[in-house]
This record gives sequence, C-alpha cells and structure tokens, in this order.
Amino acid sequence: MTSPTARDEQFMRLALDQAELSREQGDFPFGVVITWRGRALVIQQNGETRDADITAHAEMLALREACRRLARRDLSDCTIYSSCEPCPMCSAAIFQSNIPRVVFSLFRDDLPHIFRKRKIRIAQLAEDWDYRPEVVGGLLRDEAVQPFEGLKLPLRVVPQHHRTEV
Repeated sequence: MTSPTARDEQFMRLALDQAELSREQGDFPFGVVITWRGRALVIQQNGETRDADITAHAEMLALREACRRLARRDLSDCTIYSSCEPCPMCSAAIFQSNIPRVVFSLFRDDLPHIFRKRKIRIAQLAEDWDYRPEVVGGLLRDEAVQPFEGLKLPLRVVPQHHRTEV
C-alpha cells in the first residue's frame, strides 16, 4: 500500500468541496473525484435528492461519467477519491470498473450518529473480489467531518424500517 501524497490531498480536497456543495443543495454531503493520467477527469457530488434516485450516489454518478468520457467501462488507469467510505453498492461498481486505487476520507464509524452499522466494509468486499484494489482510508478525516456537522438524523434512512440493535 502506498502512502498518501500531496497530490492525493489535493484531489481529496476537491471531493470534500463537492461534499459541501452537495449539503448546501439539500443532498447528503458526499463528493467524489476520479482521476486519469494524473488529472481530475470527473468531479461529482451526491444526487439522490436532486435526481430522486436512490442509486445517484456521488461514486455511481462519477463512475458513469468517467466511463462515458473515456468511452469504455474499464477504468483500470484511474483512481477514485471519495469523501466517505463507499457503500457496498458503490464498492461493487468500483470493483466492476477495475479501478486499482480507492482513497477515501471518512470511515462510516466516524459518523455513528448518521450511519447505521454495517458488518461489511469496502476492504472486506475487496477481499471477496478477484480484482484487488488498493484501499486507503482516513485521508483528511478532520476536514471531511465538517459537512456533516449539525446533521442529527440520516437523511436517507427511515428509522422505523431499520433495526437499531447490533
């Protein structure tokens, strides 16, 4: 596993800016950057509320756009930067695209007042895949928490439909 670089921090800050914009626009604060050849190819924010689409996570939208721009589904020469640990749906899409490096800021456990507990994490999902991406978590964690400040309840989880016990 490689250590995060100043360039990684630069791209993560772009993702964090998108997370902030997403919150300002009424969506859950997630942002993503996909890089190609050392440059930002796609910069995306969450669109679940805006698009009325439960699959419009920032990662999903960014992956779709990167594939469209490169006119291929194989993103094995790209890196994805996400403001938060990708969910299982987004992780599977990342793995399907063959992205070799996933960098994220917040772990789900960093926001226990927002996220329900999950037993499966992106690193564990990667172990079950035949394509092994490098997974780097925790980059700029202190900065990434800011868009979540003041949020008390999950915006997309309706409590009566989810068990609270572990």
